[in-house]
Amino acid sequence: MTSEKDPNIFQIAFSLLASFFGVQSQKNMDRDEAYIEKNGIKVYVIMGFFLVFCLLITLFGIVQVILHFVQ
Repeated sequence: MTSEKDPNIFQIAFSLLASFFGVQSQKNMDRDEAYIEKNGIKVYVIMGFFLVFCLLITLFGIVQVILHFVQ
């Protein structure tokens, strides 16, 4: 385990977004793994649910705007 600084909330969010698309770098994966081993996975799970919720709300809004203009 290295003495790297723990990731901040934005780095965790960007790591999760990258993992959604499958483009996570090995360096970030190692950093995330070290953080999870040290502190647990709770932060990543909560942030993951939050990002999925934001994605669903965004998609719902886009569909509503499209349906409004089609009718």
